Amino acid sequence: MMIDNTDISVVVQGPVQALADRAMDEGITVRVLKSIRQHLPGATIILSTWEGQPVEGLDYDELVLNQDPGPNINRYKADGQPDKVNNNRQIVSTINGLKQVKTKYAMKLRSDNFLTSDNFKRLQQGFPKRGEQYRFLKERVVVNNTFTREYAKGLPVVFHACDFFYFGLTEDVIALWDFPLFQDLVYDPSKAGIEQHDGYPYYMPDCTQRLWLAALQQFDSSIGIKHLHDYSSELRRVSDYCYANNLVVGEPEVIGLGLNTKFSGNERANRTGSLITYLHHLGWQRLYRRYCDPNWKIQGDLQDWLRITSLRALLLPPKWLEGRGRLFKKVRG
Repeated sequence: MMIDNTDISVVVQGPVQALADRAMDEGITVRVLKSIRQHLPGATIILSTWEGQPVEGLDYDELVLNQDPGPNINRYKADGQPDKVNNNRQIVSTINGLKQVKTKYAMKLRSDNFLTSDNFKRLQQGFPKRGEQYRFLKERVVVNNTFTREYAKGLPVVFHACDFFYFGLTEDVIALWDFPLFQDLVYDPSKAGIEQHDGYPYYMPDCTQRLWLAALQQFDSSIGIKHLHDYSSELRRVSDYCYANNLVVGEPEVIGLGLNTKFSGNERANRTGSLITYLHHLGWQRLYRRYCDPNWKIQGDLQDWLRITSLRALLLPPKWLEGRGRLFKKVRG
């Protein structure tokens, strides 16, 4: 049975006006809020942003004003300069908004992305079978495939789920964001002159990996990786099983999500070289069939899937060789 819009709350999280370290499309949050009213009439909109942000005139039902925790340090460059990311900002604005939800279902939506349809409702209800292992949620949560990577820098990666968009049971979405803030990496003077980060001398885990793993570790503390390309057949199996048993992964157009210009059009994240690295909806269905429902018949544009598969066969081998070479140089110093 289709989910009723009145049973949905949308948490629009993040700044509504560009910050010094985060550019935004002009007027994008107004567009976000309008898209929710258009595609989810009757849903509750909770705007979770920062104290001091200009919220006057914005169309929301509830407002959560958060104290800005600021960016967190995840790396030091060789010259000792810290590299800062907004993981903690995303965690704070997301979980504080979600904790105000009173409806059965909830969505986590960035303040610079927007809805293009309500197809995520059908997807969330469309895959009822579950596997026995790594079943952490009551129902599946729908996520975007942009940056849900199977490959990075030409090499395979695991536990690389996108953090842009989550839709599912409120208790499930909360469970995936209710974890401690990341601690700043402490500078080690004895290592001055070299990079400092988790996983050194390998590439450090990606931000999306860190957020997804932090969620999974609330259920199973043994799940983890040492660096970006930490990989084995068993890690692949666990990662795929977690995707299959807890998520529904789909392209933005499949789930009904519009991305800001930073991630759309001709931008790098939307070019062929990046698209072939993502886990596509048809690929996710293969995981669902493998781990949850062996009788599932894959649905969708098979011709497009064949195109992606062909491009992977053509473009990934040279990227793999390049990635192996870069990684070898990095590790050898």
